[in-house]
Amino acid sequence: MNKIDQIFYSTKLNKSIKYTVLTASENIKDAYVLYVQDGMDYIELGGIEIAIKDLIKMNPQLTNHLVFVLIHPGSSIERWESFSRKGNSFINYIHFMNDEFIPKFEKTIENLHMKISKRGLLGDSLAGNICLNIAMEKPEIWTHLLLQSAAISVDDILQLEKVQPKWNVYQTVGLHEDDFISSISNEKLYILTRNRQLYESLSLKDVNLQYKEVEEHHLWRVWEEDLPNALRFFIET
Repeated sequence: MNKIDQIFYSTKLNKSIKYTVLTASENIKDAYVLYVQDGMDYIELGGIEIAIKDLIKMNPQLTNHLVFVLIHPGSSIERWESFSRKGNSFINYIHFMNDEFIPKFEKTIENLHMKISKRGLLGDSLAGNICLNIAMEKPEIWTHLLLQSAAISVDDILQLEKVQPKWNVYQTVGLHEDDFISSISNEKLYILTRNRQLYESLSLKDVNLQYKEVEEHHLWRVWEEDLPNALRFFIET
């Protein structure tokens, strides 16, 4: 596994953002690019490197396709400010991703003669929320959304009514997640209820939707166990 740590300076956010690129080959021509929010957590808590290696063991041909871009939002406060609709950096973070980071990163891919055939977003909790909002701003460029217990709000769901996406969406949530209280805002996020509402809204769209409820709480252990399923969905659809 090739692992490269980089730093990107964002004028939209007026700060540097750390990110990591994971690939299994230097000879990628047909790229499946997955942008992962909460990237460091997916490395340290989510077992993403092991999940990728296991995927490749089962499907060696994936070696020449997979490109994972893991973005690290910073501290818990910086994360909340960027990923929550109530955060001061929420709009700027979406513009950072869509107008700064992705165009520059994909220009690098083009220079290496890679063609992108799949472009997806993966995120847990509030990182799932920012994934949805990044995709809603430019719905036409995305093929996949992988949402693990996305901490979305009513306003995020209402925003979806304005969009006509053609995505492949993997959505999972725990049956006990309505009880989760944010350590930053000290509010109940009603994650199960909002995910059910999101599912209903997506069901009315032209999307390929896989939705799953599990007997679990709002925990990294749950997302780590579920991650191989999410990644297989990305690969197979």
